[in-house]
Amino acid sequence: METEKDTTQEETVYFEDLDLSDEVLDALYDMRFEKCTPVQAKCIPPLLEGRDVIGIAQTGTGKTAAYLLPMLTLLRRESHPADAVNCLIMAPTRELARQIDQALQGFSYYLDINGVAVYGGNDGTRYEQERRSLSAGADIVIATPGRLITHLSLGTLDLSRTTHLILDEADRMLDMGFSEDILTIAAAMPKERQTILFSATMPPRIEQLATSIMRDPQQINIAVSKPAEKIDHSVYVCRDTDKTRVIRHIFDENPPERVIVFASSKLKVKELAAVLAKTYDGVAAMHSDLDQKDRDEVMQRFRARHVKVLVATDIVARGIDIDDITMVINYDAPHDAEDYIHRIGRTARAGRAGKAFTLVGERDRYALSGIEKLLGEKIRRNALPEGVQEPPQSAPRNADGRKGRGGRGRGQGDRYRGKPQNKQVGKPKGGRRKTPQQGKPNKGE
Repeated sequence: METEKDTTQEETVYFEDLDLSDEVLDALYDMRFEKCTPVQAKCIPPLLEGRDVIGIAQTGTGKTAAYLLPMLTLLRRESHPADAVNCLIMAPTRELARQIDQALQGFSYYLDINGVAVYGGNDGTRYEQERRSLSAGADIVIATPGRLITHLSLGTLDLSRTTHLILDEADRMLDMGFSEDILTIAAAMPKERQTILFSATMPPRIEQLATSIMRDPQQINIAVSKPAEKIDHSVYVCRDTDKTRVIRHIFDENPPERVIVFASSKLKVKELAAVLAKTYDGVAAMHSDLDQKDRDEVMQRFRARHVKVLVATDIVARGIDIDDITMVINYDAPHDAEDYIHRIGRTARAGRAGKAFTLVGERDRYALSGIEKLLGEKIRRNALPEGVQEPPQSAPRNADGRKGRGGRGRGQGDRYRGKPQNKQVGKPKGGRRKTPQQGKPNKGE
């Protein structure tokens, strides 16, 4: 396996410098995307050559574009059967699948490329639409593993002519128990295909998966587990029973407007949202018990600022795409250290500043030590509000309350989405010279 590591000094690479199709470059120009991120600059060239690639990159590095842009170019240049599924993209959650689908709509604006999003939690009408779309063939199918297995088992999905396979957030899919499903799906595809795998970490089980389904992949490491510079993050070390009081103290000092509060389980999310709703307006819960329609409604209300405080499980940490979150609160410290980066990375996006607070109770100390080890520094401790005491001193304990070893780091999510504005802007360095086509209907709407 060939490995290429990230370097500290990166040469600026413009999308115009890469061998992307004119239609893709036109869409990027409309969207004002000019310079490549490191993961894009390193992954796009070998992908355009048809190589298998393993990309190790954390959330916010631009990895969705790193595989979508070359894939659209390859599909534009290659000849494929009209009734086949030509490219399959697998994602661990419906939220990430929808985000990838939205990015695809923007990047393929000037291309005659059709995509189908397939994920669970929908009614029978949506399932029938998926069945018809898959039967007719699609250039790109974006799907969660569970939904894919359902279509495979019912005979409504044929992958025997699929030439490209992309696994996004592969480590997350393995954490969720989809290992056997991935192998089953890969086995239904031709052996002569291009396989692309993105992951935030490279544990042995990812290496084993890559060995099973990939051919001489090039490994590209871009992961740097550090919070964004403009995130002011700190912790409150308190008793578990005082965590709600600490949140009220935080809200007294920072009136809640665009806030996400992460809790470790859907039960805690429900309970905490109910408690906070008694004091604050605009509190909503997001967890796996909600069906897709209700999740969409909650996220729409949050984007429209009708919801000010979103209490959520990690389902929101991967796949959410809102740039103006002002504050993140970890009601529980995440026990996978890499998840700390993903959670607090919901704020301070697109050059903005943000705050992140983590409440460390009796059972969170081991998790905190793992986070600080990953960061290579001690996180600032805040003074507790009046009447709140630190928990008794004891050895760090794991999530079960016992002394022991902690969790692994893992990661992912990207921000690329949306359709181009289809209007001429000033030509940046490396920008497109041609005037974008006018009047072409937007397939993403």
